[in-house]
Amino acid sequence: MLALVTDSTCGLTRVEADELGVIVLPMTYSVDGVRYSEAPVGENGDYGSLLSAGSRVETEAVHPSAFERVFRERLAAGDDVLCVTISSRLSGTFRSAEEAAAAVDPSGKRVAAFDSWNTAGALEFLVRRAHELAAGGCSLSEVVAGLAEARRGTRIVFSVPDMGALFRSGRLGAIRRAVATKLNRYPVMSLHEGGIEKYGDGRGARGMAAAMVRRAPEGSRELVVSHFGPRGVEAREVFLAARSRFPEARVRVKDGGPVLAKHLGLGAVGLSWA
Repeated sequence: MLALVTDSTCGLTRVEADELGVIVLPMTYSVDGVRYSEAPVGENGDYGSLLSAGSRVETEAVHPSAFERVFRERLAAGDDVLCVTISSRLSGTFRSAEEAAAAVDPSGKRVAAFDSWNTAGALEFLVRRAHELAAGGCSLSEVVAGLAEARRGTRIVFSVPDMGALFRSGRLGAIRRAVATKLNRYPVMSLHEGGIEKYGDGRGARGMAAAMVRRAPEGSRELVVSHFGPRGVEAREVFLAARSRFPEARVRVKDGGPVLAKHLGLGAVGLSWA
């Protein structure tokens, strides 16, 4: 058997994680010194008000010891283990998983950490693909190879109403000085090999939604719209644009959770496909 492990930015509900048999380890966030574990989708309460009211909000990657404990438990049960995490360029969680994997399985034959280059709905798609491959009888190495192939076509694009949170997060990298919020203009960005890239702007929420949906390839059959904080007009416009362009596709709308909301800002929206 192959045990699958991921982190809480994957966007899975508790029911979905149970159905897939996926172990989801929580990221941590703190507001004015009070620490919270990120819960499954739909179980984080009114985190938007909590984040808005806080004067100091911080997040923490999953600690190596948390991964190590789960890895050892699954190995003792006779399973191999695959851990699929948020992009290593967005969080230290992948490095924690790598460290834990090396500690429990120095040979690298039974435990593997995989950098998704993604998060939110795109990470969910890769976790689901890993489940499909494992359920089909693939070995650990075969699942890793299959995920590396799937990762090339699994993407998330996103937009934020205000660049302030992203600037403060330190995740902008090379585009730090190239992006600025303009009146009624939404910057549209994507993750490319795990790092943030900007490719355009949209005028108003509807223009932003159109720009995001244009990035999805022809024939897309399943998409996830992620909203960060309360679902607003931005998420509604992205959903409508996705349904209009892909009328036969399954389009789901899901809460992106407090950890990503802290770094993207409340009101941000994402669109993922595989």
